[in-house]
Amino acid sequence: MDDERALLGHLPSEFLTWLWFASERDGGTFQLGDEVGAVDVWVDDRIAFRSQEEDKPRTVLTGENPSGTPEARAALAGGRVVRELRLAIRKEDREYSVSVRGAFFDLQGAKLPGLVKAGQEEMLYERMYLYEELMFIVGGLLRKFAIERTDPAWGDTTLRAMRRWVATPPSPGGRDDDFGGGPVDDELG
Repeated sequence: MDDERALLGHLPSEFLTWLWFASERDGGTFQLGDEVGAVDVWVDDRIAFRSQEEDKPRTVLTGENPSGTPEARAALAGGRVVRELRLAIRKEDREYSVSVRGAFFDLQGAKLPGLVKAGQEEMLYERMYLYEELMFIVGGLLRKFAIERTDPAWGDTTLRAMRRWVATPPSPGGRDDDFGGGPVDDELG
C-alpha cells in the first residue's frame, strides 16, 4: 500500500487544488452527470497547506473566504500543496459542509442540511439519505477531476490555466472566470 501511495502521492493535493481552481473558474457550478446533477461548490472556511516533503500541514488559513486571500495563492506559488479543504456544497435547496483531507480523501466534520422529517425512524432514513447524497457528490467531483486529469489536453489547457491562476492575485469577488480551460499564450507558460 505504501508503494501505491508513493506512486500516486501527488494526486490528492492535485485534486484539492483543481477543485479550488475549478470552483473559481466555473463560477462554482459543477455538472456531475445524471447520477448527481448540478451542484455548487466553493471553498468554505479552511485551507491547510503542507510542503511537498511533509505530510503535516504547515500553513492553515481559516475564516471567511480564505481562498480569496493573497496568502492562499502565495502559499501555492511558494510550492506548498493543498492538504485539506473545507468545502461548502449546495444541491438544490440542501447545503452541506465537509472537509476533504489527506492521501485517502478522508471526509471529516460533515454538516448536513437540517432534518425536516418527524419521528426517529424517518429522521434516521433522512440522515442516511443525506450522507449518501454527500458521498455521491464528492465521488462525482472526483470522477470529474479524473476525466479532466486523464484528458490528453490536460497539460496544454487545464494545467497551464491553473499555473496562470496561481500567479494572478485573487479577484475581490472570489471568482476567477478568466482562467478557462482554453489554450494559454505561450509567453505565459
